[in-house]
Amino acid sequence: MKAAVLREVRTPLQIEDVQINKPGPREVLIRTVAAGVCHSDLHFIEGSYPHPLPAVLGHESAGIVEQVGSDVRTVK
Repeated sequence: MKAAVLREVRTPLQIEDVQINKPGPREVLIRTVAAGVCHSDLHFIEGSYPHPLPAVLGHESAGIVEQVGSDVRTVK
C-alpha cells in the first residue's frame, strides 16, 4: 500500500510503498480511497509535536474494508 511518510521535520511528505500486516483479532484493514492532511499532521511536519520518525501521516481518511480480524463482528 502507499502512504504519506514523514522522514524528517520541515520536509515534504514522501509517497512510499509500505508493508501492511494482516489485521490482528480486533483490527480492520481499510483500503484508503481518500485522505487529508489535517492540522495535527502539520504540527508533526513542523516539528512542534515531537514524534518518532519515520511516521505515516493522514489519520482522517475514507475507504473500503478489505479485511477484518477474527474478533470483529460489527464491520463487514
